[in-house]
Parts: sequence; C-alpha cells; structure tokens
Amino acid sequence: MDNQDSSPALTFPNVPIDFCPTGNWSEILQEFIDVVLVNGTINVPGLGDVTPEQIALIEEDLADQQNQILALQTELETETTQRKAADAALDTRIDVLEANPVVKVRYGTITSVVTGDSVRTVTFAALPSTSYGVSITPICDATIGASATPLFALVAAGQTTTGFSIRVENNISQITSVDWMAVHTS
Repeated sequence: MDNQDSSPALTFPNVPIDFCPTGNWSEILQEFIDVVLVNGTINVPGLGDVTPEQIALIEEDLADQQNQILALQTELETETTQRKAADAALDTRIDVLEANPVVKVRYGTITSVVTGDSVRTVTFAALPSTSYGVSITPICDATIGASATPLFALVAAGQTTTGFSIRVENNISQITSVDWMAVHTS
C-alpha cells in the first residue's frame, strides 16, 4: 500500500476461505504467518517523504544522544559516589572536631575602663595552656578630640590558662570598654 494521506494502519489480506492447515500448533501458526501475515503492509503517512539519508542521520543523532545520556549517567553516578565519600569524610571530620576541638575561643568585654592608668583582669573557662593569642579592641564614643593616645598591653606575668591582665595607660574618658578575644589552637 502506498503511504498516502491517511491514518497509520497495519493492513493484512483476508484469511482465505479454504485456509485449513493441519499438523501441530507450531506448524499451523507457521503456515498462517507464511500465507497471511507475510503479505501484510504498514501504512505510515509521509514515510515516503523521508529519504534514506535522513533516516541514517536521525539514527546517528539518536545514537549520539544515547551516548550523551549514558555519559551523563556515568558522570552523575561518579559525582554521586564522590559526593557521598566527601560527605562521609566531612561527617567524620566534624565528629572529630566536636569531640576534640582544635581551636578554642574565649571572648568578652571589659567594662568600666577608667580614665588614666589601670590594670584590668579578664577571667574565663580554662584553656589547655597559656599559649594563646589575645586580641584587644578599645571601644570609644563617636567623638574624640585631640588627646594623647592610650596604650593597651598584656601584662606578661598575667597570662594564665584561666585569664589574663591588660595594662591601660593614658586612657581618655571616651574609651569606656574593651572587647577582647583569646584564641587557643592545639
């Protein structure tokens, strides 16, 4: 049947009136295939408009797309495996850090820093040793006139596992508190 402008269809000839094969089921079915089904046709409208070259190109494009899909699936599986391994390693590292923190931090504010000279003492929960760094940030009002610059320094003998002392010299009235942070790494 020609491929015309009609609906797609499978068309087979009528079974002949005298069709009466004998034998076992396998022989009967084979004769039905040989006599009736082999003479069937498929009507696919527009199929005649497609050239063999176009069909080959479509098959090639489909093969390329299938290869790309397979490559993406492989890449996704690899990335998923790597991500799971990285997540497991990160979870393990987090567990270790939570159990044995490497960095311990203490921080706070010294309030009521007096004008002039003074020694202010900070206390906190014990760190593993006296080998820690201290950061000091004076907090002042928005306006400071021309004044002598204050000096803030750690008292060498004042650093212990539970605190430290800060020596303040030439403090001006606008600096009333000091933020501090002690960081210990092991």
